[in-house]
Amino acid sequence: MAPLSDEDKVIIRHYIEKEYTAYEIWKQNPEKNWHYSKVKRAVKKFKEYGTMDRKKGSGRPRSARTAENEAFVEEMICSQEEEPGTHASPREIARELEISHSSVRRIVEDKGYNQFKRLKTPQMNDATRNRRVDRAVSLHEKFAKNPRMIERTIFQDESDFPLQVPLNSQNDRVYHKGTKKDVPDENLFHESNRQSVKVMVSAALTWHGVTRPIFVKRKGLKVNAKNYKNHLKRELFPAIEKIYPRRDWIFIQDGASSHTSNIVQDFLQETIPRRYLRKDQWPPKSPDSNPLDYYFWNEVKRKVYRGRLKKPFETEEEIISKIKSVWKECARNLPEIRKSMKQFVGRVRTVGECNGSSIKMHYS
Repeated sequence: MAPLSDEDKVIIRHYIEKEYTAYEIWKQNPEKNWHYSKVKRAVKKFKEYGTMDRKKGSGRPRSARTAENEAFVEEMICSQEEEPGTHASPREIARELEISHSSVRRIVEDKGYNQFKRLKTPQMNDATRNRRVDRAVSLHEKFAKNPRMIERTIFQDESDFPLQVPLNSQNDRVYHKGTKKDVPDENLFHESNRQSVKVMVSAALTWHGVTRPIFVKRKGLKVNAKNYKNHLKRELFPAIEKIYPRRDWIFIQDGASSHTSNIVQDFLQETIPRRYLRKDQWPPKSPDSNPLDYYFWNEVKRKVYRGRLKKPFETEEEIISKIKSVWKECARNLPEIRKSMKQFVGRVRTVGECNGSSIKMHYS
């Protein structure tokens, strides 16, 4: 809503002197597109003070927006060069300057800064990062030479499903008209239990769908190289061969210790020679390159835990039943499964282009 110009004020004053009401002034000048409330305030102000001009020094003081404060906010809101994580939060800056948190946020926004959520990524040293780059580049070259190769590739992975519902603190918010202390405890607090029982699920994702969920770790069972080898031999490979009866598939798994053990590597060499990725071929620390990790597990967990924030699963049998019930829906979504598998080739290329750094921000 634009303020009244000096010309507007002269016109309004002319009508006031003729004893027109605010409504009559507004009605007489439709071409001006004045807001009636603005005309009404101008008339009232003139009758009370004899002028429509703003009194010098009136209005809300803008002490928070001094040049000095703005310079301080701009310096502190970003990390110092070569020192990630050294920035101060808006609340910390507000306390330092003794101004409101909202004032700091407005300064930040006016300066053109955007806010981003931190992303979790595996810790890597330089040697690990170099191996990640070399192996990712090699995989990209192999798959880029034969675009149809992805259609014969099998990705294997495991994931834990705790009985307690995982909490996403970024998306899970509570709204209340009072203060935070007025919110009922049962609504505000999410009790964390690090000892919550977990069920481990193994699966293989293929161009033609996903195998059934195989529950490889339940209470009291330890996953080691011997157990994993038996799992491959007795459960996973038979499930894969139902999808690929010609046995022309290529098997890819990550670098978990049970996967890279000599027992398992020897078994793969004996069972599917030249049709699996050796332990020195998969990029280390690369959940961002396995479609089960970056796509399928997220879809299953979203449906398993949906609407259960305060209702943890009571038994392993209960969560297993829920996993089985949502699995079919997720496994039938072939368009999204194939889309995620096609993305694999671009992802390993991006790992090389980013010198081994996390690529989550490129695909979020």
